[in-house]
Amino acid sequence: MANHEKNRYFIKLLFWFVFLSTLGVGGGIFFLLFAVVPIEQYFTDLEWSQYKVDSIMKYFVFGWVVFGFFISFLYFFLIVKKNYWKMTFAGVIFTTLLLIGGLYYFLNTGTGIVQSSQGEVVEGERFTFGPYPEGDDLKRLHEEGYDGIISLLSPTLPIEKPLLDKEKKSAEDAGLTVHSLPMLPWVGDNSVSISKVKALIHEDDKRYYVHCYLGRHRVDVVKQVVNEELGETVELKFLQPTTLERGGLFYFPDEEILLGPYPTDEEWFTRIKRGKTSHILSLLTGDAENQWILKEREITDDVELSLTQMPLSKTATVDEVREVAAAARALKEKVYIHNFNDSVPILMLQGILSWDKTLIGPSELSLSCESTQWIGRKMMVGCTPTADDKKIVSGYGIETFSDVSELTADALYKMIQKAVNAKELTYFMTDDPVQQQKTMRIAEGLLYGSLTRGTEFKDQELTKGNITKHERNMLVGPMLTKEEYETFAQANGVAQLIYLRSASTETADVLREIENATKKMNVSLVTIDLLDDYADKLLPLLEQEQGLTYIMTEASLIPQVNAYMKQY
Repeated sequence: MANHEKNRYFIKLLFWFVFLSTLGVGGGIFFLLFAVVPIEQYFTDLEWSQYKVDSIMKYFVFGWVVFGFFISFLYFFLIVKKNYWKMTFAGVIFTTLLLIGGLYYFLNTGTGIVQSSQGEVVEGERFTFGPYPEGDDLKRLHEEGYDGIISLLSPTLPIEKPLLDKEKKSAEDAGLTVHSLPMLPWVGDNSVSISKVKALIHEDDKRYYVHCYLGRHRVDVVKQVVNEELGETVELKFLQPTTLERGGLFYFPDEEILLGPYPTDEEWFTRIKRGKTSHILSLLTGDAENQWILKEREITDDVELSLTQMPLSKTATVDEVREVAAAARALKEKVYIHNFNDSVPILMLQGILSWDKTLIGPSELSLSCESTQWIGRKMMVGCTPTADDKKIVSGYGIETFSDVSELTADALYKMIQKAVNAKELTYFMTDDPVQQQKTMRIAEGLLYGSLTRGTEFKDQELTKGNITKHERNMLVGPMLTKEEYETFAQANGVAQLIYLRSASTETADVLREIENATKKMNVSLVTIDLLDDYADKLLPLLEQEQGLTYIMTEASLIPQVNAYMKQY
C-alpha cells in the first residue's frame, strides 16, 4: 500500500513537471510574441535606446519565470493533489499543444513573418551570404555546386540549437558539409570563429553558403573577413548610425573617422566591428587599471581591433585636440575615436576635423549674460553680451558676433546657414528668449541635426502625415505644404531635403513647386525616382555628416521607406 501511494505521488510530481516545463517553454514563446515584442516596440516608440530596452525587458522574462512557477504550483495543489484527473490530463494536454505550436512557429523559418525580416542573398565568387536555409534550399545549393555550409548559429542559444541540429541532418541528406562556427550577436568568443573562417578561406577553393538566422548582422562580419582576406568586394550594405546608447556618433567617411561614446557590449559588435572599423583610439582618462579600460582591451582583442590610448580631458587645449585628430588621420584605416559619454571632447574633435577649428571653454559658463548656451563647439547663442563677456567668449574662440533680434524665420535661417557655410565660430545674440530658442534649433539642425537623439521630433505631425525619426540627423515624412517649408523645414534647420519621387503618380508641376520652394530657402534638394535602384542612390547621401536630412515622399509610400531604413 505504501509503495502504491509513493507511485501515485511520483506520477503526480511527473504531471507537475511536464506541466511546468511545457508551459514555461511553449507559453514563453507566445508570451514573447504577443506580450514582450509589443511592449518592446512601445518602449522603442518612446525613443528609449536598445540598451535601455534590453535592460528593462529582462525583468519581463524573469516575471514570466515567476508566473510559470506560480501557475504550476496552483495546478499541482488545487488540481493534481486533489485527484481531479480529468483536469490534470487536460492541463498537460493544453500545455503540450502550446509547446508544439510555439516550437513550430519559431523553428519554421519559412513563415511569412520570419521571411519578411530576412536579409537578401548576396552571392560572391566563392562565398554566398544569406538567411537560414531550409532543406530544399540545401539541395538546390548542392545542385549549384556548393561544397559546404558555414553556419553562424550558436548552439548555446536555445532557439538556435534545434535549427542547427535540423540543418546538419538536412545538409547530410543533401550531400553538403556543415561547418558550425558559432557567433553571438554581441561580444563573445567570436574571434575563434573568425579565425576558423580565415582558415577555410585559405585551405582550399571550395564554395560555401554562409548564414546566421536572418542573414543580417553576423554574416556582415564574415563578409568583411572575406573582403579583407581575398581582396573581394562582397556587397556590405550598412548605414552608419549617428546615435549610440551613451551619446551621439559623428562620421567623416572621406577620412574614415568615427567619433562617439564608449560602446555597449552589443554595439561593439553590431555597430563598430560591423561598420568595418579597424582601429580604436581611446580618449579614456584615469588609472590604467580602470575597469572600462581593462574591459576595452579585452573586447578589442576579442573582435580583432587595434587599440591606441590617448587620454584627453574635457579641459583639453586646441593643440591637444589637434594632436588626436592628426593621430587618427595618420592611421590610414577606419578608426573609431571615443571617450566614455562626455560629449565635449568629441564635439571639439568634430570641429577640428570638419572646420579645422573649435570653441573651447567650460560647459558651465560664468557670464553676466546667464542665458548663453553652447551649440556643440561651433557656435553660441545668448543675450547681448557686455564688453567683458565679449572678451571671455572671444577667448573661447568666437570669431563673429551677429545680432538676430529682429530677424524673420527666413532671414534667421539664411544668416545661420551663411555662418555654417563660411565655417565661422559665431555668437548669435538676442535678448528675446523665444528668438534664442529659434536660433538654437535652427543652428543645431544645420550643424548636427540634433544633439538630443532627435527627441524634439517625436510625435511631430505635419499636414499630410507623421514624421519618423531614424537617427539624430535623419527624418522620413510626408510631402511638405508651402507653409511647412518655413514652419517645419527652416524652423528645424533642415540642411538637406531628399525627395523620393514616384514618377508614375506625381506630376512635373509638383517637382517644380518643390524646386522653387527649396531654392527660395537655399536648402539642398536631391530628387530620386523610386525605381528598383533607388536605395543605391539614397545610402551614399545619408552617409555624409551634413546636418538634418529630411526624406519626403507620398504618405502611402512612407511605410515602405521606413521599413527599408530600419534594415540598416
